[in-house]
Amino acid sequence: MPLVEAVADRLRVPGTHRELAILAAREHTLVHRALELRPETVLKLLQECDAFRRPERFAELLAACEADARGRTGFEAQPYPQAAYLRAALAAAAAVSIPEAERRGFKGPAIGAEMRRRRLAAVSAVKTAAPAA
Repeated sequence: MPLVEAVADRLRVPGTHRELAILAAREHTLVHRALELRPETVLKLLQECDAFRRPERFAELLAACEADARGRTGFEAQPYPQAAYLRAALAAAAAVSIPEAERRGFKGPAIGAEMRRRRLAAVSAVKTAAPAA
């Protein structure tokens, strides 16, 4: 990442592009290995990429990772199912909610813990349906 930051600084790359480049440098290995990851790790990746609040940037990250994978000699025409899997995991986890009637049973941090538990279950269901790595 320091190299990406140095190049971005030297070329005066706009902030949004710089941020995406740093994110791609930091997370591309996990994205490439997405089908091998445990649901807990996938959920952590989604959270660390701020995918729930910035799904458009996460989509850009997936496009950058796919370009990285296909930019390697011999991999130009290879499928990249990791992107579809991570899009499905994000959609499933983002669809999770706690109805108001149930929310009354939780206080403070317990609400966040319950959301995490439900999102993890949603990602696990996607993982079960995904093709093996």
